[in-house]
Amino acid sequence: MPPDKKAIGARLRELREEPRDQHGRPHRSREKWAMTFRTAAGTAADELPGVTSLAKMIQQGERGDHVPGPIYRPLYARVTGMTEEELFGVLPPAAPFVGTDEDRRHLLACLSLLGVETASRTEPLEPIRQALMKALPGGAREHLVQHWEEVAYEQGHAFLTTPPDQLLPDLAADIVTLLAGVQSAKGSTKPALCGPAGKLAALTAMTASNLGQQRHARDWWSTARHAADASKDRDLRTWVRGHEAMNALGWGRPLPVVLRLSQDAIQIGGDHGGAAALEAMATRAQALSMMDGRADEAAAAMRALTDRWQRLPASAPDDRLTTGAWPETALHHTAAFTYTHIEETALAEQARTAALTHYPMSMRRQRAQIELLRATGLIRAGDVTHGIEHADRTLEGLTTVQRTSLIQRRARMVLDAVPGTDLTRPAVQDYRARWARPPARGE
Repeated sequence: MPPDKKAIGARLRELREEPRDQHGRPHRSREKWAMTFRTAAGTAADELPGVTSLAKMIQQGERGDHVPGPIYRPLYARVTGMTEEELFGVLPPAAPFVGTDEDRRHLLACLSLLGVETASRTEPLEPIRQALMKALPGGAREHLVQHWEEVAYEQGHAFLTTPPDQLLPDLAADIVTLLAGVQSAKGSTKPALCGPAGKLAALTAMTASNLGQQRHARDWWSTARHAADASKDRDLRTWVRGHEAMNALGWGRPLPVVLRLSQDAIQIGGDHGGAAALEAMATRAQALSMMDGRADEAAAAMRALTDRWQRLPASAPDDRLTTGAWPETALHHTAAFTYTHIEETALAEQARTAALTHYPMSMRRQRAQIELLRATGLIRAGDVTHGIEHADRTLEGLTTVQRTSLIQRRARMVLDAVPGTDLTRPAVQDYRARWARPPARGE
């Protein structure tokens, strides 16, 4: 039975308004209730809407327009001291997506807009392929899951070197095809397919982020978490959240939020000794290195990360985005960032040199990030002239499509390192004009 939205809304309104004062006025206004929610959210308050927007959502819920979603139900429970079941009853799970012919036409149109022009011609082939798979002897389920795991693995490799505007259409086409498999899957096949779905959704979030589409990236991260949770794969759940935390750091989200995201991933991983939690641990070390007065914690986090990494088998640089590996390049890259920001000059230069030694030349964006860290280190050491020149040469050496949103933010971090007294230098002003303009609205 669907939830009685009107009854739930009336209950929520009563909890906010009672007890009324002697003049019959509500105990709390919606705005005050919204501020109470933001306080209860703690460090996650930065992810909530502002007080005015939140008060409007509270009004809609009390009116019975909708039942508060999974982000807000725990907040209601926290501020009222009641359980979610007491407040909302037992809510049914969300209905699965059921594709109709109209849905498929819409998805194909979306692929066409993304540049996948052959989608309408190749789509009729898929039912034929599926029919052949069913007719073949052997485990069709195992082959299907293995196929999509391989696709996700290959797309993870492609992410490291392919310009994001070229990768996004391929990811979208794969997800549309996988969607049909998830819809028709039965039994244990469905959660098994949620694994590669979560990986592809996370890669889509990273790619959208590289293109500066932060709003889309945020929604794709939510989908990636949902798919990973549905797969019940602890490593994947940890991996997705760790990369979401690193993405949040790259986007310049508030550092307490980044720390919370990374800690959520670390807690899910628990004492498991695998590689999946290392991205979250790396994010934590980097975030701490950027916070005033926490250099010792950042160094300790870096030592803990190194100790965990040393227990892993060796892996290649292009395995950077697999759940079961975390290559040496990732360790050196994290150390370069962390030690540069806490001004451990010798350790920072050692890590930067090691990262460039191990990164293949094909990973141009990753190598450029290290060179921009080297420029930042030069400036922090007092050599503004050579630091700005080094950053300028690094950015000039990239093609336009390789100057992703993350690269642009790293370019601005170089400028952030310049002392205020040097900002009027002609070379610094030229650098600012070319590479370190403020982010566009919505980034």
